[in-house]
Amino acid sequence: MQDRDTTEGIADRDPAASRTLNAVILGAQRCGTTSFAQLLDTHPDVCLARGKEAHWFDDAQVQRDGVSTERWANRFSHYAGQPVLLDATPSYLYLPGCIEALYRHNPNLKVIAVLRDPAERARSQYAHERQRGVETGRYWQALQLESRRLAADRNPLAPNSPARVSSFRDRGRYSRQIGRLLEWFPDALVLRFDELVNESATTAQRVTEHLGVTPFPSPVTLKWLNRRRLSRPLSPLDALVRRSFRADMRATEDLLGWQRGSLASARLGRRSLRRPAGDAG
Repeated sequence: MQDRDTTEGIADRDPAASRTLNAVILGAQRCGTTSFAQLLDTHPDVCLARGKEAHWFDDAQVQRDGVSTERWANRFSHYAGQPVLLDATPSYLYLPGCIEALYRHNPNLKVIAVLRDPAERARSQYAHERQRGVETGRYWQALQLESRRLAADRNPLAPNSPARVSSFRDRGRYSRQIGRLLEWFPDALVLRFDELVNESATTAQRVTEHLGVTPFPSPVTLKWLNRRRLSRPLSPLDALVRRSFRADMRATEDLLGWQRGSLASARLGRRSLRRPAGDAG
């Protein structure tokens, strides 16, 4: 891993001249990244990739050859001199090779990740794939098939690969993903989904400080574009799914220095994290 150049701030260069992103929201999927990115796009110093998700670094050709002039123009032809060029592609945190490719692209990248209660996140991904017609079975069936599908996946970067569309539980095992992220980008800002929902103004201030730009000129409100299940309590099956994440949630919280239980959503409650009688695992 090469040394970082920390002598210049984010606004001291023209990133478009060298086709260089300097900020990225890289996941996790189904953690509010669409609404969050569109909020940042209202900031006068931020230019968000057209379509929000550039999907450059989860592409094998880009991982090998870098971002072409054509790809850049397709996503940033609307650039108007803003100091921050932002891509918000939530698959980067999970899919192989993405974080390393981002580092090769710009080792000084300002990285932001958002984590959600993994049981909520898994249910949300299932609902998304069901709506798209990719997943046709019941939720419990999709969970049963997940391990087999992922084991048979020979090309995780392919469109609609099992890694992209059937990783309901595996994407929610954050500790491995965050460990790899911090290895390459130790200054990454990792937020909790509930912070976006309940503490929008404070979180927005933390993000602008992280990006090195001025605060938002007016109070911010997050407009939730994907809130279909945001206010619905989760089912007993979701509680069981969440219990399967218990050890990884604790490992993730410890890795980030978060209070134990802070990753758990209040919508599901924290009782499902308690160890059942006779459970020594």
